[in-house]
Amino acid sequence: MSNQEILRAHLESGIRCHNQGNIESAKAAYRQALAVAPEHPDALHLLGVALLQLGDTGQAIHYLERAARKLRDNPTVIGNLAHAYFTAGRYDESCATSRKASRLDPRNVRFQLGIANSLAMQRKFSAAEALLRRLAVRFPRDALVQLNLGNALRDQGRVEEALVCYQRALELDPQSVEARNSLGNVLHKSLRFEEAEREFRACLDIAPDHLPARCNLASVVIDLGRFDEAAGICREIIKRAPELPLAHTFLGAALAHQGRLLEALECQRAAAQHAPQDAKSIENYASALADAGFFAPGLRWLSRALALDPRANSTRQVLAQVLLRHGCLAEGWVEYGHREPRARFAEMHPAIALARTLPPAVSGSHICVLQEQGLGDEIFFLRYAPRLHAAGARITCRASNKLRSLLARVASIGAVLAETAAPPHADIVMLAGDLPHALSVYPACTLPAVDASATTARTRVFPERIAIFWPRLPPPLVLAPLAAHVAGIKLRLAQIGDPPYLGLTWRGGVPPRDQGGAAWTLYKEIGLPLIAAAVKNFPGTLIALQRKPEAEEIAALSDATGKQVHDFTDLNENLEAMLALLALIDEYVGVSNTNMHLRAGVGKTARVLVPCPAEWRWMDTGKTSPWFPGFTVYRQSLHGDWNAALAELQRDLNPMEPPLNRQCNRR
Repeated sequence: MSNQEILRAHLESGIRCHNQGNIESAKAAYRQALAVAPEHPDALHLLGVALLQLGDTGQAIHYLERAARKLRDNPTVIGNLAHAYFTAGRYDESCATSRKASRLDPRNVRFQLGIANSLAMQRKFSAAEALLRRLAVRFPRDALVQLNLGNALRDQGRVEEALVCYQRALELDPQSVEARNSLGNVLHKSLRFEEAEREFRACLDIAPDHLPARCNLASVVIDLGRFDEAAGICREIIKRAPELPLAHTFLGAALAHQGRLLEALECQRAAAQHAPQDAKSIENYASALADAGFFAPGLRWLSRALALDPRANSTRQVLAQVLLRHGCLAEGWVEYGHREPRARFAEMHPAIALARTLPPAVSGSHICVLQEQGLGDEIFFLRYAPRLHAAGARITCRASNKLRSLLARVASIGAVLAETAAPPHADIVMLAGDLPHALSVYPACTLPAVDASATTARTRVFPERIAIFWPRLPPPLVLAPLAAHVAGIKLRLAQIGDPPYLGLTWRGGVPPRDQGGAAWTLYKEIGLPLIAAAVKNFPGTLIALQRKPEAEEIAALSDATGKQVHDFTDLNENLEAMLALLALIDEYVGVSNTNMHLRAGVGKTARVLVPCPAEWRWMDTGKTSPWFPGFTVYRQSLHGDWNAALAELQRDLNPMEPPLNRQCNRR
């Protein structure tokens, strides 16, 4: 058999294997062909394509470049080389090579799409969109053009226009997995969770092995608050693709939302091992380390995440939470400037010049403080107002309407504006959340740079300061209830039973189905059977203070405790009356919420149920928080159970009673 016949046999074998989807065998056959004829252009080209399909992009480019030098006028070869450049992230070369392929074959829309996608990856969105719109006119029945136009619009934040394009792509090709998955992604980002879930499930009906859609389904199910179901989806993905980082990431998230932080840590560790150069995977691992109590390693890995992506605002937000929870306050307040509400406020109000620092002397200055977050945060940060007032500043506060009358009686605040009022002319305009940073009195440490190419974070040591919260943290803002409301609440309490009175709150923040992408730590909940078991023997009257309780929740709590739980939940819409109630009742048990801040404002204490990971104001560990003197903290364990915490709460409320003897479920 001649060399030409041997060559032809190897090529035919390779092409046959390739068409059957056996890429490894095809690669072997093409290599055998090149052993016979090392510069054969078709063998070079086909081997390059096989290597590209197998994920060996560097070698694929090597062979495709050799083929392209020999087949300069072959648009297919040039187009495949452009695709390889794109896969390698070499977008300039991809764009230029796609243009060459398009000149060779102007009717092939795929080469034009290669140009558009390369432009988009270089963030040249306007040019990409213009080209794609021309293609949409030339090829009105091409679903891929509509899909890519949708992607370009999505990347510019024009979500509604992107949705139209994806829907048009699906009209043209109902079996397009990529269009359906992209549609689901945009719906997810638009907080239309149920619709997104339907699209991801439809995508999997078409292509059950499409792992990106399966990962996306896990993500949206997490956002819908169905954590066990999401964990099951992730475990199924990991069985199919053990090295897929995203599956481990989402499994970790599903477990963490149930408070199972040690299990979540192992998942995030696996994701980081499979994607050591991915900044987001490293950030998630760092956050999981810190959440599980490994503070110093968490900081080192956050440094690595920032080295990989210095512009990652989400990493800075995690860093702020970690530092503040651990008591590194000056450093934490620096990073707190990256919080999402501040960025959103600045984007919505570009004409307002916001300050984060103060001049050496503020005596005689007019400072306007603007609300930006929830009611509890507003009360919390205004504890710094008396310091400004004592330094001689005049303070105007633009406050949430529900708090205006309460804050109007605070001596250190000169004027309180409605939440929609235009800020007055002032020497300094600040967001409430920036007050701690502005009033920090010692310099913060900075995060030194680390080598982003390193595969571990061991090269970095964060300088730690040991201190006892000095100078002293400002106490909670003093809030005085109105005498008329106090009298009215006294009457109402007398009608429901004898003291001591115990107020109860079992949920705080925005529920998962409604929060729309807010930080998950802002939502806290403890199951009614758990809190009922801890308080059922309290020797007094139980009062529900839960904001917007669900139907039958109070009745269920009454059944579980074996005594009537009285409904005072209406007071959440009248904070003057709620303030009076919180000043009068003997005990208050619940998760962190606005009422905890009001309780602190009237000089009373509370017993706070803190899920893992804790919000920064409740610190990483300990029975107390320096921000809330006298409050007792009961923490969920790193395994996600409340056994020890609720047994201790029961003992504290009923020192003469035996401890509760039951298994507490995870949240």
